[in-house]
Amino acid sequence: MLLIDVTIRNSIPTETDEKLLMSAQKPLLDEVMLAFQVIPRVKEGNNFEVVDKAIEVVKASGVPFQVSAMETTLKGELNQLLEIVKDAQQACYDAGAVEVITNIKIHSKTEAATDTFCTYDRGVTKANHMFVKN
Repeated sequence: MLLIDVTIRNSIPTETDEKLLMSAQKPLLDEVMLAFQVIPRVKEGNNFEVVDKAIEVVKASGVPFQVSAMETTLKGELNQLLEIVKDAQQACYDAGAVEVITNIKIHSKTEAATDTFCTYDRGVTKANHMFVKN
């Protein structure tokens, strides 16, 4: 539940109050972090090779990404990232998967969030350099 403290001035919100309400409720979707994991099932062969096909889709997308042991993290506009995930899932089927479980995590924030648990403003490391603006 989102609680916002707005002082009532003759029961008519001011323009500042309306902007506060809008920014506090509307996430910025042009720059989100999205992490996803594909778990393909194949009847024969190696499912790691199928996962590699999904990673190829991510690499070809041109968005900042980081591949780790359990998931791949992307940064960009939400709808574009979701399309990449759908394409990666299809790549699993194209590589022989008979079914695919796809887990997705999305981190978004509002304009009011200047420092969050998922910010890379705290410092550049070898692990996060691709997500930091130069």
